[in-house]
Amino acid sequence: MKRRFFVLGIIFVLLFNIFVTPIYAKEKTLGELKAEAEANRKAYNEAKAEKALKAEEKEKAINDMATVEREIKRINEELKQIASQIEEIQADIERKDAQMKDIMSYVQVTNGEANYLEYIFGATDFTDFIYRISVAEQLGDYNEKLIEEYGNDIKKLDAKKTELNKKDEDLNKKKDELSLLQAKLSSEISDLNKSMVDKETEYKATIDMINSMSKCKMSETMSQCMNRLSRSVANSSSGVGSVKGIQISSANGTYMPISHGYVTSDFGWRSYDNSYHKGIDFSYCSGCTGPIYPVALGQVVLIQPWGTYKDNGKNCGSYIVYVLHRINNHPYVTSYWHMASVSVSQWQNVTPNTVLGQVGGDNDACAGARHLHLNLFDGNTWNGANSYTANQGRINPRTIMPQIPSKGIRFVR
Repeated sequence: MKRRFFVLGIIFVLLFNIFVTPIYAKEKTLGELKAEAEANRKAYNEAKAEKALKAEEKEKAINDMATVEREIKRINEELKQIASQIEEIQADIERKDAQMKDIMSYVQVTNGEANYLEYIFGATDFTDFIYRISVAEQLGDYNEKLIEEYGNDIKKLDAKKTELNKKDEDLNKKKDELSLLQAKLSSEISDLNKSMVDKETEYKATIDMINSMSKCKMSETMSQCMNRLSRSVANSSSGVGSVKGIQISSANGTYMPISHGYVTSDFGWRSYDNSYHKGIDFSYCSGCTGPIYPVALGQVVLIQPWGTYKDNGKNCGSYIVYVLHRINNHPYVTSYWHMASVSVSQWQNVTPNTVLGQVGGDNDACAGARHLHLNLFDGNTWNGANSYTANQGRINPRTIMPQIPSKGIRFVR
C-alpha cells in the first residue's frame, strides 16, 4: 500500500510553500489538483517563450555593445591622430613664420627705414628695381597666405575633433543605455527562471500521480483517498513485526510516524528514570527496525549527522532529521531521533508517505532499545547556526496529533 502512494511525494511540491501560502486551510480534490497542474504547465510554457525572447534581446544588446565599443575605440584612435596633426601644423607654422621673419628683417619690408630703401634703390637698372620691389611684396604675401592656409587646416581639424568628441559622447551614452538594458534583461530572465522552477516537473508528477491512483475519485482529496484505501493493511504483514492494531485516521493533516506499532514512552514525567520526557517514543516491536515517515506535509530543513549530540562523550540521538510544517496555518517543526539511516536530503519537500530513514537506537547512549523519538516544536526554532535548539519550544506532539493512541496500544497507520 505504501508503494501505491509513493508518487504522492512529488505532487506535494506543487502545494508546499512554507512561508507564503497556508496549505491546510482547504485540501484540494484530485480534480482541482489536475486543473492546477494544467494551469502551471501553461504558465511554464508562456514563461519559457518570454524568456527565449528576452534572451534574444539580451544577445542583441551584447552584440550592439561590442559594436559601440569598437567604434569608440576607433574614434579615440582618430582623435589621437588629429591631435598629433594639429601639433605638427602648429610647429610648422612656427618654423615657417620664423623663416619669413628672418628674410623680411633682412630686406626691411615691414618698416620705412633706410635699409629697405637701400635694398630697393640698390638696383642696377629699372628692371632690377621693379624685381626687388616685387620680391619684397611676394615674401610678405607668401608668408601671410601660408599662415592663413595653416590656420584653415587647423580650423578643419578642430571641427573634425569637435564632431568626433560629440560622436564619442553619444556612443558612450548609448553604451550606458545598453549596459542598463542588459542588467534589466538579466534581472527579468532571473525572475522568469524563478517562476519556472519545477513547474513542468510538477505537472508531470501530478498527472502521473493522478493516473496511478486508479482507485481514487477525482472528487476526493488525497487524504480522503489515503484514509479509504490504506486501511486494508491492518491484517497484512510487512516483515517488521505484527501489524494488527487499531486503525488510526489522520487529524489536522497529520499521520503516525511509523506504519504500525505502539507508543513506548509518553510526553511528560517518567518515574522510572526520574526525567521529564519532551517527546513521544514509537516502536514497531521489541528489537525491530522499520521506515520512519514525516507526520505531515513539510520540508526537510536540517539533517544532523551521527554523534551531533553527546551524553558523557557518547553518541546521543544518532541521525536526527528536522522537518518544517505548516499545520492549520501555523508553523511547527518535528524532529526524528535515533535514526539508523537517512533517506532524504536537506530542503527536500516531503509528504506523509516519504521515507525519512530507518528506526535505530543501536550504540546510542540515549536509547535503551530501537525506537523513534518524536519531538514537536512550536514555531520555527531555527537559531541561525545551521541547527535547531535541542530543547527550546518543545511541546507535546498530541497538540496537533490527538489521534496518537495511549502508551502500549497497537495501531496501524
